[in-house]
Amino acid sequence: MVDFNTSGSQYLRSFAFYLMRDAELPDQQVTVMHRDLFRRAGIEWRDGQSMASLLDGLNLQQLRALVDQLRDGDDDEEE
Repeated sequence: MVDFNTSGSQYLRSFAFYLMRDAELPDQQVTVMHRDLFRRAGIEWRDGQSMASLLDGLNLQQLRALVDQLRDGDDDEEE
């Protein structure tokens, strides 16, 4: 049986990586360039932290908020 919560989290994690690369943000390590993005998504972070470990520690709600912020940022750039 498929655990939709786990597979949904994995999908959002991968999608967040894709959106960060697309926005030309660092996707291997957390930097101050992520500060406003993570703050708006309600995510605590540390400069220099591994992006993979940060994303692995997020729950589904936090991942959704992060993806929403990344997608909203794309909308802002197009205007």
